[in-house]
Amino acid sequence: MTVTTLLPIGELAGATGVSVSVIRCYDQLGIVTPVSRVGGKRRFAPEAIGRFSFVRRAQEAGLTLDDIKMILDDQARQWPAVVRNHLATLRERRAQLDAMISMLEQVERCGCEIVAECPSISER
Repeated sequence: MTVTTLLPIGELAGATGVSVSVIRCYDQLGIVTPVSRVGGKRRFAPEAIGRFSFVRRAQEAGLTLDDIKMILDDQARQWPAVVRNHLATLRERRAQLDAMISMLEQVERCGCEIVAECPSISER
């Protein structure tokens, strides 16, 4: 890999939609690290773009930065347990959301003027 193929921090920020300050913070936390420094400025491998995509989606799903770092970099193979635990949490949350969606759909179809008096709510 040559220096010309590495991304300066500003280009990485533009490509990922993450601010330069977030990239610096993630560097300090060890979530993403520059491949090199040129003139004291961080340079990142193009693969860092995919890493940031995973980090963003994992955070949206409720994973902590510590969990994300473990999943991405754990050499001790403890990450599968983190993934299993979070999958169980997400599945439980999905079941709760599905139940709420179902109830709200029934309330919407019911046409009651006062939602608190809707029979669809008391049936559950």
